[in-house]
Amino acid sequence: MVLPWALIAPGPMARQVFAFPLGLGAWRTPAASPLPGRLLAQLGPAGWWLALTVLLLGGLAVAVSLVRRPPANAVAAADRLAIGLALAFLLAPAGRFGYLALPVFLAVFTRLTGPPATPLAVDDAPPAAAPRQLP
Repeated sequence: MVLPWALIAPGPMARQVFAFPLGLGAWRTPAASPLPGRLLAQLGPAGWWLALTVLLLGGLAVAVSLVRRPPANAVAAADRLAIGLALAFLLAPAGRFGYLALPVFLAVFTRLTGPPATPLAVDDAPPAAAPRQLP
C-alpha cells in the first residue's frame, strides 16, 4: 500500500520517513527522549554524524543477518523486523521513545495470531498406561 504513494508523491514520504527522524525536517521534534541516537546528536555536528553512522551500521547488521540466516517463519521474520525497527528508533538522531511501541506490537501480534501449537503426533505421545484388570 505504500509503493503507489511513494511513486506518486515521494517528497512527503521522504520528509516523514527519512528527514524527520534524522532531525532534518522543517520542524524539530519537541520530544527529548534520552535515546542513544538523540544523545549523540546533541553533541553537535560530529555527534549527529556519529549517530547517523551507528544507525547505518545497525541497518547493515540487520541486513547481513537476513542474508546469512533468513527467517524460517512469520514469527522469526517479525522478530527480525522488530529488531531492525527498534535499532532504527533507538539510534535515529531525532528518535522518540513512543516509536518503540511498533516493534513491541510486531513481536507480540505475530505470536497471538499465529497458528496454534501443533498437537503431539501419535508416535510422539507418551505411552498409555496399561488397562487395569478387574479381579
